[in-house]
Amino acid sequence: MAAKTTAPSGGLRARIEAVLQPALAHISSLRCEGRHQGPRQRVHDVQIVAALIGLFVHLEGSLAQIMLRLYHMPISDSALSQRRARMGDALFEQIAQRVLGPLADATRHSTAFFKGLLLVGIDASKWSLPNTPANANAPKARTRRGAAAFAKLLMSTLVELASHAPLGAALSWQHSDEQSLSRQLLARLPQRCLLIVDRLYGHAPMLQELQTHTQAAQSHYLVRVRSKLAVSIQRTHADGSAEVQVSLRDRKRPRQQVAQLITREVRGRVWSRLQKQWVEVRLWTSLSCKQASAQQLIELYARRWEQELFFKELKLNLRHSQLVQSQTPQSAVQELLAMLMASRVLAEERLAVAAQSQQAAVEAACAVRVSFAKCRVHMLGLWITLSAGEGILSQRQQEQLIDAVRAQIVREALPKRRSRSCDRKLRQPVRKWPRMMKPVSLNSPLKFEVTKIT
Repeated sequence: MAAKTTAPSGGLRARIEAVLQPALAHISSLRCEGRHQGPRQRVHDVQIVAALIGLFVHLEGSLAQIMLRLYHMPISDSALSQRRARMGDALFEQIAQRVLGPLADATRHSTAFFKGLLLVGIDASKWSLPNTPANANAPKARTRRGAAAFAKLLMSTLVELASHAPLGAALSWQHSDEQSLSRQLLARLPQRCLLIVDRLYGHAPMLQELQTHTQAAQSHYLVRVRSKLAVSIQRTHADGSAEVQVSLRDRKRPRQQVAQLITREVRGRVWSRLQKQWVEVRLWTSLSCKQASAQQLIELYARRWEQELFFKELKLNLRHSQLVQSQTPQSAVQELLAMLMASRVLAEERLAVAAQSQQAAVEAACAVRVSFAKCRVHMLGLWITLSAGEGILSQRQQEQLIDAVRAQIVREALPKRRSRSCDRKLRQPVRKWPRMMKPVSLNSPLKFEVTKIT
């Protein structure tokens, strides 16, 4: 059983500062530098960062009001806006690089690992900016009706799949550059991990990047490949997989071959309960037959869906809005990075709740069986109570209150997930998908099989 994570006097403020502690030790501008000239107290950069993180946990009130709740400092929103403009987004990127990291433990969270490899994923999501004068120069994507309504900021995130803890992020205004953006995160892969990515990354140039970075981190990759990609089969294995050769060609001269890449390929079929037909699946992996069978890899690829649930938690539970609230491109970057650090705080709390559970299955599932929305609401009430009770509640009373709230969240642990599939349709289609008039949801065990490569 893991040691309890208790919040000292101050509630949310102490919790956020504990998360920011790794950055405080390495970034000198965040350290305290004494008092401001005159009677007023100096406002430090770390306090502004903590208030911005608290804004996404609270969701109620302006940044100035959150600063008043956490540090009892009366300061206007305009003054905070000026300070954020001087801070820039580079400082937030440095803080995120120090703060974001793995949370799962192999001895307690068995489902977060596969054969001792931490399951992680990389994917990107777009965020809309409001149409303010400062955002007018931000590039907008092209649609079939012209320019998009809002400027978009692309964020690629490296995520620990079982805990939904962000491990790193890269941001760009170039909407068609997701692969180049995700390449920046490959250097941040934790040691001994299994990276699971979708079909966008299943081609020869990305395969070369994956092999280079995973070998450096003593890790492995599992990537889905487009069905029409040509390969040369070198030899087959007993489980139906094969060792294949992939040609890496020059971008400017497609006929010129640059290198030959060797990888293991797994082919299979997954039964679509909606289409009532088999769907072909191709995977490339660096795992050998002894490390994982073909059937295990096809089943393991489904864990990539946790990345989509992570983005759902960010957009629906933390943001609660279709638009980023920042008025400038620079503050938009700050906002998204602060949002990731807020999700880090809640990921730690979900793990602490799971550790307090008496059910081994709940703790082994990491944060999957602990509701993100319920945990945020309960912990928010707890943090407000601890903040209001500062100087009233003793340390022991605070610890008892924390245990009681976590026990309440544990009692509402989510059941084991069902094998479920829903319609892939739109209510107002603009493409080839059929129009959904009546939603249909089917429940049945997942059905798949391995196709032998000959």
